Amino acid sequence: MHIVRKFASLALGMSLLFVAASPVTQAADHRDSPTADGAPEGDITDFFTFLDPNDASQIVLIMNVNPFAVPAEQAGYRFSTDFLYQFKIDNDASAREDFVVQVLFKNDTTCSSGQRVLVFGPAQPRTTGARNVVVSDHPAVAGCTGGTLTASDGMQVFTGLRDDPFVFDFGQFERILTGKQEVFRDLPSTPLGHLRGRTLHTDGTSGVDAFGGFDLTSIAIEFPKHWVQGKSSRLGIWATVSAALDNHEHANDDDRAFMQFQRMGQQAFKTVFVPAALREAFNASVPENDNVNWSSLVINALTSNDPTGNTIAARFDLLNSLGLFALPNGAPNLLPRDFQNTDPNFLRKALLPDVLRLDLNLAPNDLAVGQFGLQNGRRPGDAVIDILTRVARQLSDIDFAGSGRAGAFNFPLNNLAVADRRVFVVLQGTDFIKPDATVPDLTESGNDRPLLSVFPFLATPHPLPGEPGTVGFPAQQ
Repeated sequence: MHIVRKFASLALGMSLLFVAASPVTQAADHRDSPTADGAPEGDITDFFTFLDPNDASQIVLIMNVNPFAVPAEQAGYRFSTDFLYQFKIDNDASAREDFVVQVLFKNDTTCSSGQRVLVFGPAQPRTTGARNVVVSDHPAVAGCTGGTLTASDGMQVFTGLRDDPFVFDFGQFERILTGKQEVFRDLPSTPLGHLRGRTLHTDGTSGVDAFGGFDLTSIAIEFPKHWVQGKSSRLGIWATVSAALDNHEHANDDDRAFMQFQRMGQQAFKTVFVPAALREAFNASVPENDNVNWSSLVINALTSNDPTGNTIAARFDLLNSLGLFALPNGAPNLLPRDFQNTDPNFLRKALLPDVLRLDLNLAPNDLAVGQFGLQNGRRPGDAVIDILTRVARQLSDIDFAGSGRAGAFNFPLNNLAVADRRVFVVLQGTDFIKPDATVPDLTESGNDRPLLSVFPFLATPHPLPGEPGTVGFPAQQ
């Protein structure tokens, strides 16, 4: 992927997503808070929104829940009948929903899956914020879960079991943070000495996908983008799950209120920036208050004009001198040495509010990395970990070695023990899940099963153990 200076300075939005991580961080949004941990049917693992690559007039929304679903128990994973699953869409840059797509589930013995799905909207919400009610008595789409439902007006809905598309060597991430090893791939000889990591295999990989072999349950919806477009082509979109404030049966759902307990926008913001003790509060909050509530959690980014030399260029030179911009030691640089930024606050501007930004006028596969947020939308195959780590290592303004100087990335060459362990996570710019030949391609994550090229775009679930295609948990090289 060729990176040029057309990147807006908001590329800074990715700069700290790993170096600021807590040692107890969970990957993606799998199991991110006590309430979500106790309600896996409402635990959003990942959220995606993008234009259909086969028809750019259609927008796709995907919410995944039920993390770490094992193939042996395929029939045991369902959606909750007491939860309201929502996609919220802001089309006027207010960080407040202008449209919602709401999804409810009911138990139904006439369905082979045992459940029926009801989809309402997209429609203007009756209430905004954390407390919501259903927008209508009449669903736009209704039918049994476990497959794809199609409406005459162009809407498609899929609900059911899918392969988990998140890809990350979380085991090695934990080893790095706890000091058992330093990097994702072993570097026997560097100016810093031996940096311990995984062994390079003959297939050009060295990482182990901690989510390989696991399934989850997915809600995927597609409809014409003009239904929700406002005066601007850009949308802010996020996913939420809310619990019913009572558990009584209702003939209709229009009088039933739901309170939000889970949300997700841009990948990894919550799990990296928000301390564990605050995640319940974050999950219950709304994007329009993010700048007030959470901006203090985001620290500064490097600039190109720091008079002390704490600059983007100094960071580039150090990484380059260590040979970390060349495979097999590390991924290519994402930003040029002379990348310009003069505002240390651009991190906050890019990351908050915590919503995915999608430009309806860009091509479906245009990542537009850093142009107005982390990236333009998010597709199941995007190499989000590599995007984060490759920019983080170049732009993070953090004191890695306790020396008071951040940008130069100064390690004490004779005492690595004083360096912040988190810096090693981003040194190589990739976790080497996929073969080296594909590391530069940020549109390919290295998922353990082939992603579909048509709706619902997620890979089919893993087979029952013992059937062809069975893998371990996680799959090993």
